[in-house]
Amino acid sequence: MAYLNNIIIYSNSEGEYKKYIKWTLQRLHNKEILIAIKKCEFHITKTDFIGFIIKLGRISMDLKKIKAIVNWQDPENVTGLRSFLGFCNYYRKFIIK
Repeated sequence: MAYLNNIIIYSNSEGEYKKYIKWTLQRLHNKEILIAIKKCEFHITKTDFIGFIIKLGRISMDLKKIKAIVNWQDPENVTGLRSFLGFCNYYRKFIIK
């Protein structure tokens, strides 16, 4: 799965994972797309990805984002309200159950 300049590769087995890594790196190389190896993480079971925590097949909100919502200043105008609602909308699946 790719999101802007982030790529996450996951699988159900070690063999599948290695195959996907090799395939992805080869495609990037073929298209002459460079990656920052210092930003790469391999063989992990938990990661922060675009504001979500992904851990062994589960997705949850980053605690920093929950704190941001709780501590959000009251909107003073329509733009501020839209900003807050947009932020909350991004995490709606965790807020509305």
